[in-house]
Amino acid sequence: MSANSKPDQPQLNCKGQKPPTKPATKKQRSDSNNTSMEELTNIHSQLEVMTDSISYLREDLKSMIKKDEIEELIKNTVTTIMGKIEETMIKRIETEVKNISNSLKEQIASLEFENEQLKQKVDDLKSSSTKAISELQTQIEKNYDTSRDALKLANYNEQYSRKNNVKIMNIKETSQESETNLFQTVSNILRTAADVELKPEDILAIHRIPTKKGSIRPILLKLKNNNAKSSIMRKRTPMKNKGFKLVDDVTKRNQGLITRLLLHPDIKSAWFFNGAVFAQTNSEERIKFDIFDNIDNTIKEFRNRNRQSTKGASA
Repeated sequence: MSANSKPDQPQLNCKGQKPPTKPATKKQRSDSNNTSMEELTNIHSQLEVMTDSISYLREDLKSMIKKDEIEELIKNTVTTIMGKIEETMIKRIETEVKNISNSLKEQIASLEFENEQLKQKVDDLKSSSTKAISELQTQIEKNYDTSRDALKLANYNEQYSRKNNVKIMNIKETSQESETNLFQTVSNILRTAADVELKPEDILAIHRIPTKKGSIRPILLKLKNNNAKSSIMRKRTPMKNKGFKLVDDVTKRNQGLITRLLLHPDIKSAWFFNGAVFAQTNSEERIKFDIFDNIDNTIKEFRNRNRQSTKGASA
């Protein structure tokens, strides 16, 4: 046994229980004094054992770690571990953020490059589109002018084909009308109302034409020549006095122009004459109009021409 080793002695357990003691050897009571001495010796031995046990217990308690120290140790250990975990996580997060940041930078650079390419394509398309639109606009304007000229010419030709036509208004319709009956009716009216003798050879065709619903359909006379037409049209006034009306056979576009002129505030009257449409302004100006004319511009141009001609005459 070493010097620091403890003797094998009975110790108290942690619950403070007494260690078991050896039972005393029963001897015959030969002598009461011997018995008392033995008991005292036993008690003394037990006390010594208890004293040593308490000493050892004190030494053990001194060597035991206190509760506060344990808590502090645990706290320090946990703090150290958490610090290391936090440091590791921070490094890992920084690495991930750096990787993601680099990846995003590469993607942004790629997108910027593609964006520049798209901008260039858009600029090229815009330039080519602008040029194409300009060319189309020019072509549209040319087509518009061409179509207007074509419509003007078509209207003129249509009106020219009607130059010898006369429309007679307000002749009542009968249940049975033929070309012969119509000729006879018109001939009688012209003879009695206007003292005009209508010859069969002067007429190319005679028939009624459509009109507004509920109105009397006009009678259209297609005459052979302008002389026959003039002989009838000169009798407008006496025919009007008898309740009939003689008018030229005007195209739809020319009739629309006359209507447009009559609605204009600067126009006093409008009429058709010798294949063209004329109007009189409130200033007593007689102006010729065409189907696509702007009324205000035509009046302004007419007045400018008159002023220039007046200045030229005075000079």
